Amino acid sequence: MSGIRKEWVVTPHGPIEVSVAGRVVADRPTLMLVHGIQGTKAIWDAVIPVLAQDWHVIAPNLRGRGGSFVLKEAGRYRMTDFADDLAAVMDGVAGDVVLVGWSMGGLVALEHFQRRGPDRMAGLALVSTSACLHAEGLEPAVWFRGDTPDKLVEEARGRAQRLKLTDTAVDIAVAGAWLSAAQVDYRPVLDSIDVPVLVLHGTADPECPPDHGKALAAGLATSRLELWQGCGHVPMAERPGVLAETLAAFASGCCAAVAS
Repeated sequence: MSGIRKEWVVTPHGPIEVSVAGRVVADRPTLMLVHGIQGTKAIWDAVIPVLAQDWHVIAPNLRGRGGSFVLKEAGRYRMTDFADDLAAVMDGVAGDVVLVGWSMGGLVALEHFQRRGPDRMAGLALVSTSACLHAEGLEPAVWFRGDTPDKLVEEARGRAQRLKLTDTAVDIAVAGAWLSAAQVDYRPVLDSIDVPVLVLHGTADPECPPDHGKALAAGLATSRLELWQGCGHVPMAERPGVLAETLAAFASGCCAAVAS
């Protein structure tokens, strides 16, 4: 797309492909946009040009997608592995970052915070996600129902059509990621998050029920919750302009918080 350039970050396992737009501005963080379990950085294509008018923006393809490296074992696509990829990308960015995680990307962002804390993080936006997909007292967030890589591969193809994902991860990456995502629980780390947090959730999200967003926000002392009436799981496809404006406003608020 116009204004978006493609770059690569070298890791011990292979290259991570990233989309980069906008320019670095002194005293302004980079917005780093993290995709979900089955999508790629392309999920942000309608949002990036709007943000890049005023912000430096990076959207990586974590392992198993696009031009990034692919590993053949499902066990190499855990949240910890994706967090390794994310850390490698962040280490190449000058200055602070506002980390934006959508769906599984929110889990990866929380894993990153669990490891590194607030280091170089100006803010955190968690979109259509959860701290624990099977938390007690909440309707489970069920992205997939299969419990083996083979079952998940077949199920993933139908889900991609349902969510209108035209650019997707390789099958083994989706299967491995779900086997990991279904087990992690980041609720214990929420108390330690002291940077500004935006929790954004659609009230009509069939993939991750909105009570997960409410519970997430309730566990974060520094969060602001936005519930978008009638919006589903993919706000960057349903309301890209509004999402871009919301993220830009949040990033501006993060700058103000740092300055004060």
